[in-house]
Amino acid sequence: MPFPTRRLLFPLGFLAALLFVVGSGCTAARYAERADKETYRIIESKSEAVPGMEEEFTIAKDETWDPLEGIPVREASEEFLGEDAGGESGFQVLSLERALEIAVKNSRIYQNRKESVYLQALALTLDRHRYTPIFSGALRGAVHHSPRDIQKASSFSEVMGAAGPVIREIESITGTPGELLRQYAALVEEVGDILEWDKPRSEIKNERSLSGQTNIAVSLLLRGGGRIAFNLSSDFLRFVTGDSRAATSSVLTGTFTQPLWRGAGAKVNLERLTQSERDVFYALRDFTHFRKQFVVDICSSYYGVLQNRDTVRNNWQSLQNFRRSVERERAFAREGRRTQAELGRLEQALLNTENRWINSLRRYRESLDQFKIQLGLSTDAPITLDDGELERLRQEGLIHPDISAEDAVEVALAARLDYLNEMDRVEDAERKIKVAANALKPDISLFLTSRTASRGQDNFQELDWRRTQFTAGADVDLPFDRKAERNAYRSTLIAYERALRDFSLSEDNIKLSVRTSWRNLDQARRNYEIALMSVELNERRVREQELLAELGRATVLNQVDAENDLTQSRNDLTAALIAHTLARLAFWRDMGILFIKKNGQWEEISDAIEP
Repeated sequence: MPFPTRRLLFPLGFLAALLFVVGSGCTAARYAERADKETYRIIESKSEAVPGMEEEFTIAKDETWDPLEGIPVREASEEFLGEDAGGESGFQVLSLERALEIAVKNSRIYQNRKESVYLQALALTLDRHRYTPIFSGALRGAVHHSPRDIQKASSFSEVMGAAGPVIREIESITGTPGELLRQYAALVEEVGDILEWDKPRSEIKNERSLSGQTNIAVSLLLRGGGRIAFNLSSDFLRFVTGDSRAATSSVLTGTFTQPLWRGAGAKVNLERLTQSERDVFYALRDFTHFRKQFVVDICSSYYGVLQNRDTVRNNWQSLQNFRRSVERERAFAREGRRTQAELGRLEQALLNTENRWINSLRRYRESLDQFKIQLGLSTDAPITLDDGELERLRQEGLIHPDISAEDAVEVALAARLDYLNEMDRVEDAERKIKVAANALKPDISLFLTSRTASRGQDNFQELDWRRTQFTAGADVDLPFDRKAERNAYRSTLIAYERALRDFSLSEDNIKLSVRTSWRNLDQARRNYEIALMSVELNERRVREQELLAELGRATVLNQVDAENDLTQSRNDLTAALIAHTLARLAFWRDMGILFIKKNGQWEEISDAIEP
């Protein structure tokens, strides 16, 4: 029974027009949009299994977003900044919340890590594509100009060839034999042969032709290792000079191959896809863990700038106190109640305090510029940080978690995403051993091919299905040379042992980091309590020395020591308060339960987990 539809090939002109339309419609921007759509769909589907992963993940930056828009402006300048105080007048005051938002949207480091996640998911789209029907097509057309040598008889040979019929015609007319004429013709022909009058002449003839080839193919890689492929090709040739002959043909070829031993099975053939799928999970986990560290780093830098600023303020206040003390002691010296040695010591302390203030001011400016770079802002950005953030920490006091170090370790081993990655990599290494072992087996594959050609030389649009050719067989490749595979297998065994050691090392490092964080947090709490008592103690000493100084009974040494100790204790108190805050965040981070919101804010543990 004839095949119901035989016209399977497109005419060359229609196919060319189709390729032009398809090619012109797929612009570079369109390809990028398709890549984004598929990649974001992968990230979204896998993010559900990663706690704390950023919602609505995208690497696109909002070019219309102004990181400094809507931020309040500092109207008055701060006296403790000295001559640079006027420089911060009109600067925008950046809160910690806004700084975190700017960091996650504008930081160069953060954007690079997001792009790494995107590229990992983008690579997965290609590995998935390998198991879908893959189409290909090609079209070729050409105009051929072919000069050809043609041998033609000479004019003498043409005349002598016509002599015979003429003689016979004369014989028929006269009725007499033309033997004499034949002898004369033979003599002339012999002379022409001697003189090479009968030598053929060569002429060049130009031939022009049109040719075209089309090729359409589709291939499908099966998950079990087999492959199905179809190829439809057509050739067309027409001469536009001479007899204008044409020659056309079409061939449809189908092949199916299936490995039976080496390379057989879904687990072996899907190894690359399986690993690519898992690598996306690892990238998402690493990025989520990075976000926790990133937020801690931003907070550390933010509070570090505020601490430097507070140090400038404390040193300035100490400088003003020394200036008042020097003026008072100078008045006492003029009255003879102070020696020049005592006055000189106090004046030297004044110079030392001024030097400390100048140095602290420089450190503050540098740390602020470094923080701007960390946020992805220009160092020329007119911003300053909010002193109210430090005041809020003072009002809140210490927020100290009530959890033992061993309980914290148990939580970390269950919640740390990097630990889960190391655990899964052990499984990856074990799986690769089986894949490498399969590569040591012999190659035995079944194959089946079919070939259907067009009917006739000028009917390329119809395939003759009744004359389809089939071939079936098997390919066997004996494992005489498997050194590369042997080495690969041995390498996977070593990689598995390394993965076990890395997993064990990761567990020990997590235990160490959690216990260290717990100790740092406990130490920060104790340091804060000591610093708080130290401030109270030194404030009483300073007040006592001021009263004694007004009565003229204070010693210079006691005044200098009391003032310096008060300044240092205030700086220590600020440092201890910030250190405890950062230690608490680092403790939650090392436990794996510091959850970061989309805007960079963290969730307090009381909100993130149930008690």
